[in-house]
Amino acid sequence: MPVMTHRRPELRAPVVKLLETLVPAVRDGGEVPLLAIVESVAGDRLKNEVRKHLEARGNAVFQREGEKTTFENQGPALKIPLKRFDLKIAPRVAGEARLVEGGAELRFRGAETLSASKFLFSVRLEAITATDQRIHVDMEGDSFDQLFELI
Repeated sequence: MPVMTHRRPELRAPVVKLLETLVPAVRDGGEVPLLAIVESVAGDRLKNEVRKHLEARGNAVFQREGEKTTFENQGPALKIPLKRFDLKIAPRVAGEARLVEGGAELRFRGAETLSASKFLFSVRLEAITATDQRIHVDMEGDSFDQLFELI
């Protein structure tokens, strides 16, 4: 199934701001608020109450180990109701990160990720690639991949 493409130029400024923190964290190690990462997937659809829960989860910690960068965030599981689906955040979110041209990619480990669910159907997030031009949200099975064009 083709990737669903959306024009969202209003998200460019927040994504560029995220990249100012994310790129150095992937390159050198550091921390990035989990809220900023989730907003790159959910866009501007988060309510203030949800933002508070995500802020309480704290930062994703990035650690550089030789040529590899890993990231991790732990806290209470969260369920975020959005317009078309619920976004679920596992108690432990973790994976590997790498730099790409114009940004960074986060590749999540199995169940240590975010997932979208509606009724009894659920699909996990495999990776997010964020650049100053676009965000690619790679869902398992490739049936629900999303591409947000920021320009």
